[in-house]
This record gives sequence, structure tokens and C-alpha cells, in this order.
Amino acid sequence: MASDHVFKVLFFVQSAAFTLFIINYSHISTVVLKPVGKLSAEKQCDCEPTGTREVFNKSAFVRQNGELLMPIRGQLSNCTLADIKKRPGVVMLTTANLAFVDIALNMLESVKRIGACVNTTVIAEDQKAYDLLLKYAKGDPAIYVQKTNSGEMDEIEPSRRLGSHYYGIMNKRQAYILTLLEQGLEVLFSDSDTFWFRDPFPYFQGDFDISLRSFSKTRIISKTHFCSGFIYLKPTNATIQFVRTWVELLDNNKKKGKFPTDQNVMNGLLTADKPVHVNITILDEDLFPWGSTFFDPSWQKQNHSTVVMHAANIRGHPAKLSKFKEFGMWLVNITTSSKR
Repeated sequence: MASDHVFKVLFFVQSAAFTLFIINYSHISTVVLKPVGKLSAEKQCDCEPTGTREVFNKSAFVRQNGELLMPIRGQLSNCTLADIKKRPGVVMLTTANLAFVDIALNMLESVKRIGACVNTTVIAEDQKAYDLLLKYAKGDPAIYVQKTNSGEMDEIEPSRRLGSHYYGIMNKRQAYILTLLEQGLEVLFSDSDTFWFRDPFPYFQGDFDISLRSFSKTRIISKTHFCSGFIYLKPTNATIQFVRTWVELLDNNKKKGKFPTDQNVMNGLLTADKPVHVNITILDEDLFPWGSTFFDPSWQKQNHSTVVMHAANIRGHPAKLSKFKEFGMWLVNITTSSKR
């Protein structure tokens, strides 16, 4: 029966209530994520991001006396297969190397606590990140871990001065996104250094190709720059053509030994309105703030109803971790060793 098949995919309120929300979080003991046993070899796929996987996932159900009973809830997502199927055709995608596995798991815990269930793919950019993430995600019907198929990256946090390493990781994500779009899937790409307070998906309704945050207050597309680290894309012809060109430009530069930021390349295309015109919806800066804005006490006093905070301009893992802990937003107890 169809119900016996699994969709597998590659794949708060801050205001006056914000203080109460954080207090509530602080009363909940920090989650200690416990790795579970190894996955079977058949689950350790090095393939590219895929959409619907009609594979019977027996680990998603409680078994008793050989019979499959009630569906289980995933440890990382607290979601069942039925929960996931309520949001068909949508994938949430994120990536991490070993240095950022803890940040990614913290983000996933924030998603879990607001009760947002969505097919999620986490792409590990190195073998150790892959092995660790697999242990935490085993049996979770909402979380699918894959290892990159486009060359492993450093386990450590690369310096921005090493363009081929730092931007090398950033510039791989667009190909993952394109693969999903070409399968007719809507894609929310979220950097791992985001923190979810409310479900963002209601903000992605309407007639548009791409929805994302702007760096300026102007709403004139050709006069502003956008952030590519939290972006919702619909699989329209315009979106697919745009992302395909985005990927091609990044690949061509890589072949020449050049590593421009994926964001600069994206903004260049948007400013030039090439290769096709894409319909952009700009996310509200008060609902989707940057980290530096969100952590500013004067901004918090304005009682904004934050949906998702992106710590993009809090640079470096130590600084991000420090801010999350300072504001009671560090929800997991995990350490990763990525030092050499």
C-alpha cells in the first residue's frame, strides 16, 4: 500500500513573549543527543540529493512480535512519516562539515521545538561529519543525511583568507539546490547557523520564484544585495534557469582557480536581470533578522516577532556558539573534534 512507503528526501514568539520563550527554553534541560547504532550499508548512500524515495523504512515504525505497529517519532525531528507527508513537495536543505555539526544539530533542535515538520536533508561535507550525523539521525523519518558527492572538504572551519577552502564549501550548495529543483521540489536552503522561533513556511506563500533577505531597506531589486544563506526557491522555469546559470558561473570560475562568493555571483545575476527575470519576494527584516541585529538589546526592546534568526554576520564558530549560549539558545550537548 502507498501508506507503507516512505518519502525520503535529500533533503516563537519574540516580542513581549520573547523573554518568556527564552525562560521556557532555559527550564528545559539541554538536549543530550545520543547517537544510535550504525546504519546498514544500504543506507550509507554517496549519491546526489534525491527527491521522493519510495523505500520501505521499517525503522520508522515500532515493531512487536514481527508486526509493524504505531509509527515512531524521530529523535532529531519529533516527527512521524504522517507529519512529513502533510507538507508534500517541499525540502529543507542544509549542509555541514565536522566543525559545524553541533551548530547544525542546534538548528534542527530549534526546528523540533516549534513543531515544524518538513522533509530535511543534511549534506555532510566530510566523512567524519557524515558518520556523526548518521548516528544521530538513524530512524528519523524527517532527516536524511547524505555525504557530498562533489568532493570532500576540510573537517576544520576554514579561514576566509583561504578562498578555495572557505568559499569552496559555500559554492557547492547551489548544485544541491538545483538537483532538487529539477525534480519539481520547492527548496528552503537554510544555513546551519539559523535559529527558528516560529514556522517560516507560511511566509513562503504566493506568486514568486525566489524569496530571501535583503541587505538594505530598498525594495528595488537592481539596487540591493541579497543573502543566499536562507532562501526559498520554487521550481519554476525561471528559477531553474537562474540557478543553473548560477552553478555554471561558479564552476567556470573554479576551473580558473577563482572562488568568488556564491552570494556575489547570485547578486550579479539579479542586478543584471540575467539569464531570465526572476520574481523576488523580500523577507521582512524584522521577522528574519541578522544575528548582529537580533542580539542588539535595543532591537530586542522593540518587541519584534522573530520567525528565524540568521547569525550570518556573527563570524566564526566560537563567536556564534558564544552568542547562542549567552541568549539561552544553545539547546544541545555535543562536542565535535575538528582540530588538527
